[in-house]
Amino acid sequence: MNNATAPTTLPLGLLLDFGGVIVNSSKPEQWQEMVTDAVLDLVAPGLLPPRERVLADITAGAVAAGLWRNAMSRPRHPLELDQHSYVMDFIAADWPQRARDAIGEHIAAVCYLISSTKEHRTLRDGIGELLAWCTEVGLPVAIVSNSMCGQVHRDYLSAAELSGHFVAELYSDELGLRKPNPDFLKLGAQALGLDVGDCWYVGDHLDRDVLCGVRAGMGANVLMPSPGSSPKPYAVPVQADLVVNTPGELLHEMRNLDAAA
Repeated sequence: MNNATAPTTLPLGLLLDFGGVIVNSSKPEQWQEMVTDAVLDLVAPGLLPPRERVLADITAGAVAAGLWRNAMSRPRHPLELDQHSYVMDFIAADWPQRARDAIGEHIAAVCYLISSTKEHRTLRDGIGELLAWCTEVGLPVAIVSNSMCGQVHRDYLSAAELSGHFVAELYSDELGLRKPNPDFLKLGAQALGLDVGDCWYVGDHLDRDVLCGVRAGMGANVLMPSPGSSPKPYAVPVQADLVVNTPGELLHEMRNLDAAA
């Protein structure tokens, strides 16, 4: 825990990242092969390039998009890479036009396949208890998360029976903004009917989450490092107000503040 600027009172609302805070993620081996075969099944035979080419372009597209996302932590107000651009520019840019037309009819399905397959998600220890406590004490919670396909996250939370704990779920692919764009967190606070200064934001990246919270003027920025988080690509001149290791540790801190009130 970082005590230098640790908050001394509870927030009126809580904004959470999805990956790294609600879930830990790991990449399954050969996810690219699984996606490739599923994509080939989406389209009539003979319309797409050979399997080896589709596999190579799905793999290259993921690498290129990852580099792009790291670069987008530098601008003040980055926009999200939309699903159409991801499929048509990062995967199928150099396919024959007939193949581009064929895959262009399945853009949403391709992005859902990639997002749901390339990450194996497991709930972080204590997240259920944290959300249940927030519901019990009447502290509203919303998700504000970068995503390729927010519907994958919605479906995961529904299957885990956690959706009812959230006032709103805001995903970058649906809104066209991506952290560290401060407008994204401001929309999250608005969804709770609150000012950003009355909310905490919890994320697992210094360069996307804490930086975004500092830009937005959040009441407090909480860093929750995750084993599945990507490494920090470059130095970022911000610090979290509070660092916790797990949702359970965050719940402990919040309960202590509630008891002291």
